[in-house]
Amino acid sequence: MNAHINRDLPVALVTACRELGLDLGEGSAEHADFERVNALLARVETRVKGSYLTGWTARVDRLVHRLRIDDVVAMWDVGRARDAAWTNAQALWALGDEPPLAGDYLLALDRMVGLSSRGLLIPADSWLLRLGRALSR
Repeated sequence: MNAHINRDLPVALVTACRELGLDLGEGSAEHADFERVNALLARVETRVKGSYLTGWTARVDRLVHRLRIDDVVAMWDVGRARDAAWTNAQALWALGDEPPLAGDYLLALDRMVGLSSRGLLIPADSWLLRLGRALSR
C-alpha cells in the first residue's frame, strides 16, 4: 500500500485531473471524495492485518493497539499517507509546466517511498517476538 499510495496515487491524481479537467484544490468536491475513501481503506487494512496475527501475537496486538503503539512502531497511517499523496499531487500539478523539475521531483519521491518501504519491511513486531520469547522462558 505504501508504494501505491505515496508514489502511484499522486501521479494518477494528476493524470486523471488533467484528462478530466478537474481541480486538485483542498476544498474541491474531488478532494472530499478522495477523503471518503480513507475510512474504507483503514477498515480493510485493519481486517487484513488481523488475519496475519494469530496466537499470542494476536493477544499482544490487541493490547498494544489500544495504546496505538503498533501503528507508531509501524510508521504507517493510511489517512496520513493519502494526505501526503494529495499534497504530492498538488506539487506535481504545479510543476507541470517545468518538465525537468517535475522529473526530479518524481525521482526524489521514488527515493523517499523506497526508504519508507524498506522501513516498513523491517518487522515492526520484532520487539513483540522478543518479548514473547522472553515471557515463554
